[in-house]
Amino acid sequence: MSENNKKIEWIKWEDKYKIGYKRIDDQHKELINIINSLYDCIGYSSSEDKKLKEAFKNALKKTVDYVSYHFSYEEKIMTAIKYRKLLEHSSSHREFTQTIYDYVQSYENGSLEAVNNLVKYLRDWLLNHVLVSDKEFVGEVIDALKQLSQQNNNQ
Repeated sequence: MSENNKKIEWIKWEDKYKIGYKRIDDQHKELINIINSLYDCIGYSSSEDKKLKEAFKNALKKTVDYVSYHFSYEEKIMTAIKYRKLLEHSSSHREFTQTIYDYVQSYENGSLEAVNNLVKYLRDWLLNHVLVSDKEFVGEVIDALKQLSQQNNNQ
């Protein structure tokens, strides 16, 4: 970890990242925490200390696993509401996953630069995805819920 065992808050959650759907907002906060943990390990990725290398690998695995869980959750909601951009959105999830896999492969092949690039990519992609794609998607979720509520009130 960083000096004094303090975690570095590289990405700080801000209200502008809220998309208005609490469960997804909570997942995005967790993704930010995980990415911050990964960032916290960067300075030690070239170290010979096995504990530090193991911490980085664990943070990386947690990132990949949680992103997979999060995407699956979003896509289930999109399918349920017949989201008009489901294919486009899920395709961006697949591209993201492939890029992460490529960075992990580069890291495992000894590229320390891949680690820095991976963490920057995670930050930039997540924040852009949250601010643009997810806000649009959740807007349709809220509209679908309003329509369901109105239909139930009319019956």
